[in-house]
Amino acid sequence: MKAKNIVEVTDFTQNEWKKLIDEAIKFKENKLRKPRALDKKRVGLLFDSNSLRTRISFETAVYLLGGDSYFINIHNLTHEQDGTRRESFEDIIDTADRMLDAYVLRDYSQKMLEVFKRKNNPPFINGFCQIGHPSQALADMSAIKWHKKNLQGLNYVGVVPSQGSGVMESFVYAVLLLGEHITLITETGKFKGKNQDFHEQVKKLTNKFKGSLTITKNIEHTIQNADVLYADEWWKNTKNYLKRNIGKYRVDDAFLKGSKKDLSILHCLPAHPGREITEEVMDSPQSIIFDEAEFRVYSAMALLSYLAE
Repeated sequence: MKAKNIVEVTDFTQNEWKKLIDEAIKFKENKLRKPRALDKKRVGLLFDSNSLRTRISFETAVYLLGGDSYFINIHNLTHEQDGTRRESFEDIIDTADRMLDAYVLRDYSQKMLEVFKRKNNPPFINGFCQIGHPSQALADMSAIKWHKKNLQGLNYVGVVPSQGSGVMESFVYAVLLLGEHITLITETGKFKGKNQDFHEQVKKLTNKFKGSLTITKNIEHTIQNADVLYADEWWKNTKNYLKRNIGKYRVDDAFLKGSKKDLSILHCLPAHPGREITEEVMDSPQSIIFDEAEFRVYSAMALLSYLAE
């Protein structure tokens, strides 16, 4: 396996990113095309929180590539049933390194993530440690290209909370890495970013590849020109946060008034129908949300086979 960690979309060159998108689409066309890419390879999924798409997609990807996967609940390793501390992250990793060839990590505390970032062999893929979600961004771009046939010259739009979003930030990087343009709609017309270096990374990407990021609170003008709309989850790990009313920024018929008939609508899921997006929109002809979810398998296959090259 390559001695390279995949923490964020920005870990790739533009050429690598384009090839990964095309590779994911090739796996969509034939998921059995590389049945021995992970032959005799063992991939550990170290997760400290619930997961549907990330867990199943990587387990399925490892299986289809001929390897073996092992799901490991981090909390069960670090805590006894009575809540007392058990093993340290360092001891867990030092042990697992002798048994595994690669990892997928979901660590909302980010404490284990910091230990993993000190080394790159065996490599790990960030499976959404609240900051960044490269496999999701790869699935997003691949699903868009599958439907639109190309990624160039599209008006990309995201509707997102002002404080930031690890998923949306990865999507922004994914668009800018291709030299394209994206607009984020927020309640305030500002976007802080969960990553402290988000705006610095945006500046580097736009300077190098000539794309652009615009942030606005204007819905009507922005949505009328959109080719792709990414509805964010508007989620935060705090009590009662899902009860927050996001008003006119909910993606519903009123929000979409005047939009193009061939607009492609995405959502990373899980969604909260009726809150940030309605069921009618999720099930509409414009929605590619569940194709996007399916592409999580193919993006995982593309990333794992990239590491196995």
